[in-house]
Amino acid sequence: MNKLENPIPQIVDAVAEAEGVEPVTLDPPLAEVVDPDAVERLVENSTASDLEVRFAYRGHDVVVDESGRVQVD
Repeated sequence: MNKLENPIPQIVDAVAEAEGVEPVTLDPPLAEVVDPDAVERLVENSTASDLEVRFAYRGHDVVVDESGRVQVD
């Protein structure tokens, strides 16, 4: 399975879409809630087939899987 290069833009876009707002209006910025470099490294360097990075952002549960796919609930 091909991994996405960097899941951070997809996370920001998915949360903004879930809220019906522009990504630049999200406050606080994602980087104040989670270390974007750490998320990117975990996803890009994972050899696990069942990796999930989970965190809360703006009242949403965000899940990034081993392929870099983003789900926002």
